[in-house]
Amino acid sequence: MEILLTLLYTLFIIFLIWKIPFFKLEGIKAYWLIVVFLIKLAAGVGMYFLYTYYYTDRATADIFKYFDDSKIMYDALWNKPIDFFKMLFSIQNDTPYFNNYYHQMNNWFRVFESNIYNDSHTIIRLNAVLRIFSFGYYNVHTVFMCFLSLTGLVGIYKFFLPHFINKRHLLFIAVFLIPSVLFWGSGVLKEGILLFGLGILLYTLKCIGIRKKLIINLIIFHAAMFLLIHTKFYIFIIVSPLLFGYLWCRKDNSYRCYLKYALFIGIIILAGINIHHIFPGYNAVQIIAQKQNDFVGLAKEMNSGSLTSDKLLKPELSDMILQAPVSFYNTLIRPYIFEAHSLIMIFAAIENMVILFLIIFCLVFARFKEANKSILIFCFIIVTGTFILTGITTPVIGAMVRYKAPALPFLLIFLFHLLDKEKVFMHLPFLRKFAS
Repeated sequence: MEILLTLLYTLFIIFLIWKIPFFKLEGIKAYWLIVVFLIKLAAGVGMYFLYTYYYTDRATADIFKYFDDSKIMYDALWNKPIDFFKMLFSIQNDTPYFNNYYHQMNNWFRVFESNIYNDSHTIIRLNAVLRIFSFGYYNVHTVFMCFLSLTGLVGIYKFFLPHFINKRHLLFIAVFLIPSVLFWGSGVLKEGILLFGLGILLYTLKCIGIRKKLIINLIIFHAAMFLLIHTKFYIFIIVSPLLFGYLWCRKDNSYRCYLKYALFIGIIILAGINIHHIFPGYNAVQIIAQKQNDFVGLAKEMNSGSLTSDKLLKPELSDMILQAPVSFYNTLIRPYIFEAHSLIMIFAAIENMVILFLIIFCLVFARFKEANKSILIFCFIIVTGTFILTGITTPVIGAMVRYKAPALPFLLIFLFHLLDKEKVFMHLPFLRKFAS
């Protein structure tokens, strides 16, 4: 039954991709996107088998633990539907009564609770809703998650397309064909929801900038922002000043763009550092330090072999600044090929080497003067901010390779936007055959 239902939903989504205008990509053949969806689906199903027959501890596998917890909430739909909707929409659901449900779940509460929203609730709620259509079959959820993340990637592609008119195929590769994004963005994980929210946010931002269907896009924009806040709050913090900078610089490619973006980024950083003076429970530095300390403790408890450092981060801004360069480096470069001892880590190490080669190649054949400064800053800040925060709070290489995946399209977009094709063909003429 699971195979039949998965196949039917797959065919239905292929039909949607083929018919809905949003999925038409300028300069790209229509069936390419369907091929990408099928690759993503194969990756998602492959992840299911990997964590079923190789990594067999279901209780610690992120692809299963939120899915399993969602059954507790889903069952309430048929037994006590009012309870279900209160938990789903977070309406008066923080009373002791609802602990009857939450204590049956293994992941509703986290080890370190803070005033920051627990993003595990988002994926548990999404899985509970999807169970209405899946009848509890896991790989139906995989189909829906592949579709959601693909939709977000389409939004990212369309956001950057005006700056890649002569390099559409490079943009397609950067957005849709990065192995880590294909893999981690296709499982029943937060990354798929994050890519969806981020892509829709950027797509509607572009439409707002040109005042296309302004009211509708403003509503969708704020809905995507709400989803982003409740999926990965730190990604929202990184992206939020860039939204203002993009709208301010969309018709300006002068060096003033740097100052405009710096203004909004500075405001966000100053607000984050000092917000505890207004709201004592929200000390950003302490929250980041505590999260890092908890992750180190958990890694030691589980004897993780990929812990980059067991040094505990101090709840001080100076210590975070000192750790930032190392954290960025670890997230970008590691795992090295010689420290990869599992199939996932080997592929991640190979991908890192390819990305390192692309960084060198694209910088050698770059065109800095002609590049759009707003796009460069936009991508640079997303990549730098995500890599630093990932490296600081998640000093385990196995987790890094997953958490950095949503930022990788922006890294390749940054590099490919800089790349001067004619300069490449002039020095390496044999590549022109491949380009054609």
